[in-house]
Amino acid sequence: MTVHEIERVFCPVCLAKFKFAEGWKEGDLVICPICGQKLKLARGAEGWVGERPEKGTEKEIRERSEEFARLRGYVFGDVKEEIIEGLMGKYKRFGDFYCPCRMNHTPEYQCPCKPTRGGDVEKNGRCYCWFFLKKT
Repeated sequence: MTVHEIERVFCPVCLAKFKFAEGWKEGDLVICPICGQKLKLARGAEGWVGERPEKGTEKEIRERSEEFARLRGYVFGDVKEEIIEGLMGKYKRFGDFYCPCRMNHTPEYQCPCKPTRGGDVEKNGRCYCWFFLKKT
């Protein structure tokens, strides 16, 4: 690695890479600043990757959504518990926490979905399913 290259960590949830911070080491738990997912750092053949230590648990999706809301300064809508229940159902049926309000079961619709990560809450005051709301 040259002085100008920045190491990055690949997040398997939002499929993005974020900056590797000084002092991090393999096995550390970090939060993806893009989607809020808790990740365990691992060194792979193609660089740093984050592994989901609690994959598929209700704890995982609750922590991810809480972190995402905290990072973005959002609050939850009145449908929070119904959305969590829907996300758990989608995980059991389709293998990941896909948005319960959409029919697409593709990586860009893992909660928080790509439109939400991309600014829908800022633009509309809420995400598609009213899970995340802009603070008023």
